[in-house]
Amino acid sequence: MSSSSQANCLIAGAGPVGLTLAYLLGTSGVRVTIVEKDPALQKDYRASTFHAATLDLLEPYGISQPLIERGIKCPIVQYRTWSDGVIATLDHALIEDETRHPYRLQCEQFKLSEWLLGALEKIPNVEVRYGWELTGFTMADDAVTATVTDGRSPRQETYSYLFGADGGRGVTRRILDIAFEGFTYPERILVLGTRADLSQLIPGLASVNYVADPEHYAHILRIPDMWRLSLPLPEQVDDVQALESDYIRSRVEPLIAGFDARDIAVKKVYAVHQRVAAAYGRGRALLVGDAAHLNNPKGGMGLNGGLHDAVSLFRHLTGHWDDPAMVLSLYEAQRRPEAIQAIHKHTQANYNALKGVNVSREALVARWQELERDKDAQRRFLLDASMLSSVRRCGLLT
Repeated sequence: MSSSSQANCLIAGAGPVGLTLAYLLGTSGVRVTIVEKDPALQKDYRASTFHAATLDLLEPYGISQPLIERGIKCPIVQYRTWSDGVIATLDHALIEDETRHPYRLQCEQFKLSEWLLGALEKIPNVEVRYGWELTGFTMADDAVTATVTDGRSPRQETYSYLFGADGGRGVTRRILDIAFEGFTYPERILVLGTRADLSQLIPGLASVNYVADPEHYAHILRIPDMWRLSLPLPEQVDDVQALESDYIRSRVEPLIAGFDARDIAVKKVYAVHQRVAAAYGRGRALLVGDAAHLNNPKGGMGLNGGLHDAVSLFRHLTGHWDDPAMVLSLYEAQRRPEAIQAIHKHTQANYNALKGVNVSREALVARWQELERDKDAQRRFLLDASMLSSVRRCGLLT
């Protein structure tokens, strides 16, 4: 393979990370095939936050503006308790000299996917196959032979590279036999989407809110279509019970006066993990996004980290098409440490604070109030929370 125009890549998984990678490669002239086992784009509300670092990073490729047009700019973040209300307010205006996007953008992940799909339809060298999946592959020094199927007749196809964007349970990492190091939390997360305006039920509510409580810690977000509320589930409550209206009513109504379970439009239970792949690939098969790392959602860094992976991988491929060992070495060195040092560290700290792990409620309140008063400390915190520190540390942004 002497140039990118001769490359022919397979991407397993058409989520927002896989589609972003396809867009970056496709617009640079690379031939790309994406296979996705779902029959069509799923309206998944799992991720809905895009950080300043991500918007800065994607802007040169023409992705950020369409995303901004579909989302809500949220510069204010509140830390709360159920009993005391607002404890501290943080303002991204403190980092407006550091980014062109001093806010969190709240936008459902499927809206990014919808835009990307529309853009990919106009690129003749990109093919998106819904209802197809990767079931196996073998590698040679110069190619990957993949087995894909639409459920009726398996087909073997040869590609220059395979990129596994097929999630934490995807087949790419399993076939590569790469360990997924870390742990799964005993608690699952109940995510609810309500058409009710929670700002009318909770005084002074911002668009992004973290609520500390040992049993009912929560994340309350405004997204374009609705408000999102996430709560932890006790181990003894199974998924079926958790989605029943009576259970939801019993959990939420004592916390939010006037809440009506009949207003719920979306409800889902998610397992929560902190895991990082022991390697980000082998040979010409590489992992990206959730296939490479999973994390606690407190902080909204999972999807963002996956999008950073896509840009990193694209850049290293562009410079080293004929040297897969170099691509993997540079990509893994740039992204794997950030999954551990930045994403996991920050999301775990958020989880510990909200649940009150190793800190009293009084000490936590005092810590948040001091963060609000100390503008230098708040600025440093926001640079970390917006992932600007991460993308600069690893060299994705200068």
